[in-house]
Amino acid sequence: MKKLPKSFLTFDTIIQFIVVALFFGWNLLEGSVFENEYPHAMVNLYQYPIWRVLLVFLLFIAIDWSPPVAIMLAYTIFFYIMDIEVTMEKWSAVDLKKSK
Repeated sequence: MKKLPKSFLTFDTIIQFIVVALFFGWNLLEGSVFENEYPHAMVNLYQYPIWRVLLVFLLFIAIDWSPPVAIMLAYTIFFYIMDIEVTMEKWSAVDLKKSK
């Protein structure tokens, strides 16, 4: 009995392509604008160390799943952390409470 050739376009490959495309778009938007404002929820979450640990954990899961996804996610996390430092300095806690 012949084995069927494995198709290049599997469901996993299609999902990986979609995720890479989404992260590429996100990186293009966030990386091209210096000091881009993030949603207040992402700014508030940054102060908790568990949030940053979860981001690293998510990166390790992406590394295990797909290297291209992991690269795009690493760029996304890098831009988020670098921009959030600037954002945290620009906004005070009072400003964040006023906007709620």
